[in-house]
Amino acid sequence: MIFGKRTLIAAAALLATALPGAAHAQFGDVSPVLLVETGPSDNPEYRRMVFVKYLSGNRVSVNYKAYNRTEFIQVPATTPQDIVSACANGPASSLREIDQFARDEARAKRRGEPPKVVRFCVKNVQNWEGGGRTRYMDPIFDGMPYAASLNN
Repeated sequence: MIFGKRTLIAAAALLATALPGAAHAQFGDVSPVLLVETGPSDNPEYRRMVFVKYLSGNRVSVNYKAYNRTEFIQVPATTPQDIVSACANGPASSLREIDQFARDEARAKRRGEPPKVVRFCVKNVQNWEGGGRTRYMDPIFDGMPYAASLNN
């Protein structure tokens, strides 16, 4: 063997520090556990709003409310514990369920029907920063304005 065991270990360590993005792209780019709730808005200027709750185990670590796609307001978590636990310990929502929600919500909006309260559990989505976040979250925010000045 041309290289000794120590040389190979040192080379592997050097490669890992020189290319940190490579390791994270394969193993670290996974979604956080999110409980996403959407329903009628508490603001008459908006049809609906979305709550995005970051879970840590069986608790909400941070909770945001959004009336549009760009402005998130941190708010106290008020979701019942059984709903949080069901997301933390249960299955993730499928992309198919999320896409179906987007179609149903668009149809309800066209018909003038009020929005329904719907919950999704997003977790273990691979390639989160590389496109998974957009793929899973965009259908939930579809139909909402991009900013407050673009209210629809």
